[in-house]
Parts: sequence; structure tokens; C-alpha cells
Amino acid sequence: MIKKQIYSIVNYNEAVASMDAGADHIGLVPMQSGGVPAHRVPFDVVDRIAAETKRRGVKFVAIMLNKDVDEMIFITKRVKPDILHVAGMDYTADKEFADRLHKECPGVELMQAVLVDGPDAVDRAKKYAEYVDYILTDSGLAADTGIGASGETHDWNIDAEIVKAIDIPVIMAGGLGPDNVAQCIKEVKPYGVDTLTKTSYKYSDGVMEKDIPKVIEFCKNADEADRELNK
Repeated sequence: MIKKQIYSIVNYNEAVASMDAGADHIGLVPMQSGGVPAHRVPFDVVDRIAAETKRRGVKFVAIMLNKDVDEMIFITKRVKPDILHVAGMDYTADKEFADRLHKECPGVELMQAVLVDGPDAVDRAKKYAEYVDYILTDSGLAADTGIGASGETHDWNIDAEIVKAIDIPVIMAGGLGPDNVAQCIKEVKPYGVDTLTKTSYKYSDGVMEKDIPKVIEFCKNADEADRELNK
């Protein structure tokens, strides 16, 4: 069954609505030194969302947009996610970090973002796959959000190569929304699909809010495409 990953949650109500819509993974940016201030979620809100994901059997993903290893480990211990997603380009997870995370935060899985900017992305994904638990393929690069959040698609042929080349789950992101998620699933056959920009409102002050009807449509279209593939 295709996994639907909904980013970037900022409050409890939209987390619940996204799970009601069919989200399998809920991703958010816990309070930290990196990323857009308006997107950082206070720990008390993170705790409420995490408790609800646990109750429903949905995976809670903590997104890291900084390069301070000690801070990432501290936040992981504090919020206890199912998956830690390292998304910044200033820092990418190495084997030393993976070993430390698994030792100090047992049970937490590690996801590394891979910028799909050309064929070299396949080799980077293969390298990371030696010690992380998930690969997230994505488009674009921004100083405040690291890899992703561009709303742009990329060459899906490279994602398909990555899916075939590695033995761990690949979650595909980058400009995915209700309009193209079915085509993506049929062409690439990833483990999961991720959406942020195309299922969010973005206000002039930088605040983002989930567009729940679009989240519902995204999940519905993803599930229908998956069923067609697996008839």
C-alpha cells in the first residue's frame, strides 16, 4: 500500500484532519535553530500531535533543518518521533550520525533527503542507503528549508533509477499534488509520496496552512493509483 506523507504540519487540528484524510506519515518541524520561524512547532503542540499519531498507528516524522548534530539528537530525545528526517544541505547524515541516533534514540528511524538535480543523485542515494532507513527524493534547494519545499517537479526517471538501485524505502517528493500524484506512482512505483506546497496555503507573512480538501484529494488519488497498479 502506497504511503502518503503530509508535510509541513503546524497545528494539531490540521494534523488530525490530515490523518482523517488518509495520511500515513505526518511531518513537522519541531522548534529548532533552523528553518522558517513560522513553520516551527512548539514542543507542547508536537507532543499532542505525536500522541495522536501513536493512537492511530500513523508515523510521526520530525524534520531537521539545521546542522547541529547535538541539537538534532536533543530534539529527537525530546519529541520521540518515529522517523527523523535530515533535510538540510549544510549537513547530511553520515554513518557516524546514524550509529549515534540508533544508539541514543533506539527505535527512531532515519530518513535522508536527496536532491534530485541530475544522474549523480543515484550515487548519493546508494551511499546514504548503506546506513539510513529511508530516502526522500526531492527538488530544489533553499537557504531556509534545505532540500525541498520548492513546489517544483524534477526528472522522475532519476527517481525510478533510485527505486531500482536501493533496497530501502524511497519516498518521492517535489511538486506532487492531487494533479500528478497518480502519474508519479504509476511511473516510478515508490514506497511513498510526499506533498507540501501543492496541498498548502502560503500567506504573505510566511505562515503555511494545510488545504485539507486538497490533502483529501491527494490521498484519494494516490490510493486509487496504487490499487490500479496492484490489481
